[in-house]
Amino acid sequence: MKLRALLIIGGTLLAGTLTAQTLTDVINEFNTGVEKVNNQEYEVSIEHFNQVINMAATVGDEANDMKASAEKQIPAAYYRQATVFMKRKQYDNAIPYLEKTVEFATLYNNNEDISKKASGYLPQLYVMEGNRSWKNESLDEAIAYFDKALGLNPNIYQAYQGKAMVYLDQDESDLMLESFAKAKEGAAAKGDSKTINAVNEAIDSYFNKFIVEEMANVDPEDNDYSYVVEACENALAANPDNPRALYHLAIVSNKDGDNEKAIEYAEKALASETEPVWISAINFELGSAFQSASDYTKACEALKKVTEEPFLTRAEQKMGTVCN
Repeated sequence: MKLRALLIIGGTLLAGTLTAQTLTDVINEFNTGVEKVNNQEYEVSIEHFNQVINMAATVGDEANDMKASAEKQIPAAYYRQATVFMKRKQYDNAIPYLEKTVEFATLYNNNEDISKKASGYLPQLYVMEGNRSWKNESLDEAIAYFDKALGLNPNIYQAYQGKAMVYLDQDESDLMLESFAKAKEGAAAKGDSKTINAVNEAIDSYFNKFIVEEMANVDPEDNDYSYVVEACENALAANPDNPRALYHLAIVSNKDGDNEKAIEYAEKALASETEPVWISAINFELGSAFQSASDYTKACEALKKVTEEPFLTRAEQKMGTVCN
């Protein structure tokens, strides 16, 4: 019986403590939060401002102004903590604080400017983290980050580029091409040729391996290049300027005796190719096509541009005939 009485008395004392809070207590708690902000202890300050809100609910209407002030400080403190992490380039740590900035600014209907800044940073950081996840082979996580970026900013074409790279690794060619197309469209609108070139290189790399495989599988006795042609056409449908696809079509055209097509493909390939060995390979096919067409002057000009082995030796042999 005595134990029960003690428990009741204890409960009464606790309730009295909770209801004894005054406006002064709320103000003191708020000032402690401000002190923590000034000391750059932003996470701790948020705890104090949340306590202000809880205490104000107990104190009543006279604490409403302090409650509103605390609500205004909370999104700002989250944003300040986010900027600390961004300055340290700890972007994965910054993201949740930027998200909280937007969440609580929206909840409390304040800090519109800070919320806009946080919303502006988030898509960029989502793309960065998406790329990091992709490189770490966390492909589902990468897609989630890219989708978050696009949810906030549908025009952030780098997110489409990132998604396409994930789909490339997953061999999802349709989704890859769809995302790459959106990335190129966005990059073109911004005059971003660097991204367009990077996208085309990725597309070409994906399709070129199929071209090389089909070329290696051609039976030397049958000389059936139809699968090579199909692989080249698929590559060119994705990027009409793919130099390796155009080069292989020049080879096939030369073998089929279609000199005009061989010349057309080779000249177009040269307009996009940048690697010396491939430039030599293309010029060899171009020179061979001109030789078959009996245009020895142009054949000689093309063959003289062959500077890399294994094409140089073969070009020199031909030059002995066409350059005299």
